[in-house]
Amino acid sequence: MKTPTHPERTKTPSTPAAKVSIRIGKRTTFDASVTTAGLLSVGALVSGILLSSAVIVAAAGRKAARRPLALPDHTRTDG
Repeated sequence: MKTPTHPERTKTPSTPAAKVSIRIGKRTTFDASVTTAGLLSVGALVSGILLSSAVIVAAAGRKAARRPLALPDHTRTDG
C-alpha cells in the first residue's frame, strides 16, 4: 500500500536558524538543526514553564506563611 504524500510536505524545508553538531568519541556524532519557528516555539514553551512554576512556588509560600504547621492543642490540662 502506497502512502499518500502532501505536496506541501515534499517541498524542501526552510533554511535552519540554528545548527548544532556534537561529537562524542571517535565515531558518534549528533547533528541537529532548528528552524526559526522551532526556536520560537521552544522559547514559548520554556517561558510558559518558568512562569507557571514561579506562580506555584509563590502560592505555596503564601499558604505556608498563613498557616502554622501544627496548631496548638488547647484540650490538654496541666495537672
